[in-house]
Amino acid sequence: MKYATIDDFDEVWQIFKDNKAWFPHVRTFHVKNRLKWGQVILQDNVLITQQQYKRKGPIGRDTDTVVQKSDYIIHQIIAKNKGTGEAAKVMQEYFDHVNANVYLTVRAENVPANRFYEKVGMEKVGYINWSKGTMKGNVWKKEKGG
Repeated sequence: MKYATIDDFDEVWQIFKDNKAWFPHVRTFHVKNRLKWGQVILQDNVLITQQQYKRKGPIGRDTDTVVQKSDYIIHQIIAKNKGTGEAAKVMQEYFDHVNANVYLTVRAENVPANRFYEKVGMEKVGYINWSKGTMKGNVWKKEKGG
């Protein structure tokens, strides 16, 4: 996997700006911190922000899903070029690379993203709600080695 560095900020930020409809909450300081912490992958026109959990706990405030220490979470995944198959390829490489359980959360209304996660072999394992329950979401999991 190719990890992005702070030198890649302009390219990474442009990808977020081009996808503002789905990532309106992402701020420049957030991206810069993730780059500094080594939590951004930029490979084959696909951007993944992710991290490994350091302790067991719920995946969010309003959820039924608990993650374990050493599991991974994908915060964002964005394909620069939609429909090319690059994102599916990079996701499979990511699953192999971390060799651990991988979770992610996504808005329930984001039908293309939910279909994609099913397509790459993830299983819907729970719910998460944001904005005091007004924004519904799904929790997806890829089992280690699964």
